Amino acid sequence: MKSKIILCTGGARSGKSEFAERLSLSYTGKKAYVATGQAFDNEMRDRIAKHKARRGIEWNNFEIPYDLHGYWQQISNDSDIILIDCLTMFTTNHMLNFGSIENQDDANHLESQIMEHIHNLLQDIKQSHNKVIIFVTNEIGLGIVPDNKLARYFRDIAGRVNREVATAADQVYLTISGVTIELKSQEAHIDG
Repeated sequence: MKSKIILCTGGARSGKSEFAERLSLSYTGKKAYVATGQAFDNEMRDRIAKHKARRGIEWNNFEIPYDLHGYWQQISNDSDIILIDCLTMFTTNHMLNFGSIENQDDANHLESQIMEHIHNLLQDIKQSHNKVIIFVTNEIGLGIVPDNKLARYFRDIAGRVNREVATAADQVYLTISGVTIELKSQEAHIDG
């Protein structure tokens, strides 16, 4: 049986990660929690600690800030249900690692690198069998247009990452203020 891809999206602190964790636990099999966040400051250390405190011993934990594709075989060999939290931090990590983004060419190059990585990861997932992969991400494109160039680059790249994963996903869930709905089954299809 082909692997199943699920995307859980929502705003910051909306409850999307908690929903994704409960969803993961509803499936039978060995669980992996792939954390992409890095603790650069006290706020992130606190956020990561709260996420870890919620998880029980049933999770095999991986901390992979950059190379999800490179570690896919190791993760998938040890796990049936794989929760990747989160694509937004993954994108942030790549932006920070890239260095200075001086112009649109730099932003396009960075986006190309990130999208190639996501494409390769999705190909790996599609070639695996009997797995459930649950991605968590932030829906950051619903607010006002950011007032600075770097924030606009980030918003655009994160949006494209989310769209790529949502397109590949079998199910997409949106959490707002702790309320979650499934979106993919309601997707409008227009020919032409």
